[in-house]
Amino acid sequence: MRVLITNDDGVASEGLWALAKRVVDAGYEAVVAAPTTDMTGMGAAIGGDLHGGELRAQRIVREDLGDTPCWAVDGPPALCVIMTQLGAFGDPVPMVVSGVNPGLNCGRSALHSGTVGAALTAANNGAHGIAVSLDVTDAAMEWDTAVHLVPEMIERLRFMEKGRRVVNINAPNISLTEVVGVQITGLAKWGDAAGTLQSSGDGSWSFERQPGDPKRRIAGTDNAAVREGSISVSELVGLKVQTSDLDLTDLAL
Repeated sequence: MRVLITNDDGVASEGLWALAKRVVDAGYEAVVAAPTTDMTGMGAAIGGDLHGGELRAQRIVREDLGDTPCWAVDGPPALCVIMTQLGAFGDPVPMVVSGVNPGLNCGRSALHSGTVGAALTAANNGAHGIAVSLDVTDAAMEWDTAVHLVPEMIERLRFMEKGRRVVNINAPNISLTEVVGVQITGLAKWGDAAGTLQSSGDGSWSFERQPGDPKRRIAGTDNAAVREGSISVSELVGLKVQTSDLDLTDLAL
C-alpha cells in the first residue's frame, strides 16, 4: 500500500523524516510531499490564489529512504495532500500520515493545526488520515516513541471500509519503555496551552504561550492522557451537519 507522508513544519523538520523512515522500514511504499517552509498553524488551508494556478514542487534526495520519492511543495500541508490525490506525485494514496509535529495537538485547538489539517484533508479526498504529534520538553525529542504506533494504525485503518477515518495521535516526550500505555481519548475543551497578549501600543502585540493549568485537565481527554505518560489516540470527525433548531420564521431577505 502507498502512503503519503507530510507535515506542517516543512522539509527541514526531523520529525518528518523520522516518520517517513518508520513507514518505509515497516514495508510500505511511500511518497513524501511536505511544505518547503514552516507552515505551522495553517489548519486545512491550501493557500491564497495558489500562485495564480501554478503549483510548484522540488524533488529532494534522501539516501536514507532509498528510492522513496520526496518533494518540497511551495504550499501548506493540505495542498500537499490535494496535489497528491490529483496525481501530482503518482497514483493517489489510500493513506496519509502527517507529522511528527514537535508539540502536542490536543483538544479543540487541534482545529488550527496544519498537522491535523492534512489528516482531515485526506479524509475529504478519499484517504484515511493519521496525525502524529510529540510533546516538547527540556529533554531530547523521542521521535521513536511518537512514530511507534504508526504501522499498526495504518494496518487497522486500511481494512476499514466504512468511510474515511481521521486519527490524532499525541505522545509524551519519554522513551518507549517509560510509556504507561495507550488510551482512546476525547478532546480537551481547548488544549494544553494558554497565552498572554501584550499590546505594544503601535498596532502590534506580543503573544507568549504558557502551559495549561494541570487542574483543568479532565480524565479521559487527550492532554490528560499524555501528561499521565500515555499515548493518546483520538478519532476525529471533520465537517458534520447537525439537525438545526434555528428558527428562520419571518427571516428578512
